[in-house]
Amino acid sequence: MDKEFLSQIDQVCELISNTEKLDDEILICECFCVNVADIREACKSQGTFDLMIMQENFGLGQGCQGCLKRINTWVNKIF
Repeated sequence: MDKEFLSQIDQVCELISNTEKLDDEILICECFCVNVADIREACKSQGTFDLMIMQENFGLGQGCQGCLKRINTWVNKIF
């Protein structure tokens, strides 16, 4: 990993650490460019996060798995 990538991860972690809902454009999965809006749209019929839907539609967690390692910090801030 390069310095720029690590810096981006730090920025995401800072954004995730607050208790407000996340903005639509925040990237959750950098490997597959999945942002908060993608997750909200894909899971809106259930109103809650569904990992199976996200893996099938976007490949979430099938790259570096960084998004899954921090899932507890961001999943409740989407809906």
